[in-house]
Amino acid sequence: MKNWKLKVKGYGKIKNAEIEAAPLTLFVGDNNSGKSYLMSLLWGIQNLGVDALLGSSVTADNRTEIEKEVFEWIEIQVNTALEQMECVVPVSSIIDKLQILLQEKLDRNKNDLIKKIFNSPAVVIEKLVIKLQGLSGGFLNFKWINESRIFRVILEINGDFSETGFIFGKNLLKYEEDDYWLIIRLIYKLFMDINLNEYTINEGIYLPSARTGFMLTKDLINKVSRKAVYNIDTEEEIVPFVRPVNQFLDVINDLSIENLSDNIFSDIVEDLEKGLIDGSINMSALPNKEVRYFPAGCTEELPLRVASAVVTELAPLILILKYKEKLDMLFYEEPEMCLHPQLQQKIAKVICRLVNAGLNMIVTTHSDIILQHINNMIRLSNRRDAAVVCEQFGYSTQDLLSMEKVKVYQLNAKAGGMTEVEELECGEYGFAVPTFNQALERINDEAYVIQE
Repeated sequence: MKNWKLKVKGYGKIKNAEIEAAPLTLFVGDNNSGKSYLMSLLWGIQNLGVDALLGSSVTADNRTEIEKEVFEWIEIQVNTALEQMECVVPVSSIIDKLQILLQEKLDRNKNDLIKKIFNSPAVVIEKLVIKLQGLSGGFLNFKWINESRIFRVILEINGDFSETGFIFGKNLLKYEEDDYWLIIRLIYKLFMDINLNEYTINEGIYLPSARTGFMLTKDLINKVSRKAVYNIDTEEEIVPFVRPVNQFLDVINDLSIENLSDNIFSDIVEDLEKGLIDGSINMSALPNKEVRYFPAGCTEELPLRVASAVVTELAPLILILKYKEKLDMLFYEEPEMCLHPQLQQKIAKVICRLVNAGLNMIVTTHSDIILQHINNMIRLSNRRDAAVVCEQFGYSTQDLLSMEKVKVYQLNAKAGGMTEVEELECGEYGFAVPTFNQALERINDEAYVIQE
């Protein structure tokens, strides 16, 4: 999630929030304060994609003024590319208009987006703003490849390139209204680094807090029925699961042992299996894809239903890292679930290593241990004697984190039931979380009186 910032107002219990995701983004704070709401919204923007933000195109007769201006600009670039095979323009020539168009569309579609995420009309949002940023110095390159009839859109920012495109199968070198609208959507896809729509391959996966229950019952939930019945359109009835949970179940069901080789997370998976569950999680090659646990030192695998809670809680993470073909982002609710404090530190180490391996993560947590470990790795990365300390505690450079990779947001539940969201600053020793520190201080104060 780069090149944009999220602002919300009147969203569930959240009064106001301004969120800019980092490679590792943490939401901390009180129970029932809106952490999962924020993470679900970020998941929805990433996975439901551009089409959920912009909605459907309108006919030429019904366009707003800003839509007309953007379509006219696109037409000029497309015609130039068709004539010259290439057209390079600065992003600054269109960014302001695209920002206005995006907000116009969000004002119209915001509650449909929220309804899709939660599969319910019960959650609404008063204001949703997505501010595009960091793009003005870039360039858009429109390329027409005549022999293969491919039209490409390439974004270049400070030497970094990303591109998308489509095959143009018509015989005439003349684009129609739907083609212009597709190119506009592809530009937003490049700008925001999100899916085009929900039918794009899932590269941002949600791990819900109720992982054990879903893992133990997943085979009882029919996938076809889930897609047909458990995801609503704008006029349907309320259904059992929110879309992030449906995606989680679909992803687990679609994992394949064929993707086991060439895995960039294999070392991290090995750490998880050896260091946290003392065994391995395997998926059957049979059509039912049964998940089984193989304890270290044993000769037989066990069904997941007889394994310990720590195994069932970590099984989804291990399976996704082991078998998911492409994974760019992980939305992880409460990674500390069912973990002893010692294992909470180990899962924090895993999180740091995943981020350094290129996986973007958004995490909700109540664990001061996880946060303290992240603080330790930030502090250690800035010490001159980092190599000596790493050797002392068995860390490597892949365990360390730079403060630029981390953002922490605290959700404070106020009187009246509304939540205020505050971005916490990273100091010399990391992030201080008042809600954690205050709870610990209260316990210590009580202990001082009671135990004397």
